[in-house]
Amino acid sequence: MLVRDFMTARPVYVSPDTSIKHAIQLMLDHNVSGLPVIGDDDHVVGMLTESDLLNRSVFNAGRQSPPDNPDNAFFENYVRTHGTTVSDCMTREVISVSPQQSLADVAALARTHGIKRLPVLQSGKLVGIISRRDILRAITADRDAVANGDLALRLAVSTRLRSELGLAPDQLAVEVRDSVVEVSGPAPSPALKRAIQVVAESVAGVAGICFRPGC
Repeated sequence: MLVRDFMTARPVYVSPDTSIKHAIQLMLDHNVSGLPVIGDDDHVVGMLTESDLLNRSVFNAGRQSPPDNPDNAFFENYVRTHGTTVSDCMTREVISVSPQQSLADVAALARTHGIKRLPVLQSGKLVGIISRRDILRAITADRDAVANGDLALRLAVSTRLRSELGLAPDQLAVEVRDSVVEVSGPAPSPALKRAIQVVAESVAGVAGICFRPGC
């Protein structure tokens, strides 16, 4: 499954000089946790996220006194927590993906960097947004389309059992009757039995699964 099939096309975005208040209102209106920031050359120059906004001084109790010898790091942090425009507090190091990348790539990036939404870029231009929710939506659609009929279902299930669990036909007999998968062979462990069920249930058209004896 590819990013292009599940991303949100033409996402809402802001410019660096958009006010923080307006950006927050956009996030609330569109029910999103982050906004790409587009510069004058139509390229993505940052991301404004909920985490960026929660770091602002208005959400943190107490006012810290300036150090005796304030340096540039202090001034930069002050602007980031008190500034009034998107450019003041946005995340500038943008992690992006292309429409042709897999959702597995997106999931790995989201886990590694702890981010919820990634801009989708084509030739450097924003073409979409892919989020954790989009990945979850893809999971519900991840059922293999197969030809109609018990023979086709048997082939699909057997192929998946070999490719995903390493179970060869001589280890496990698979039959399909009226779209119900019947598995026979040595009594599987509870873990293997559940794994077989998961594989069979992921094939579109399978109405159920049973293990012999007991079907």
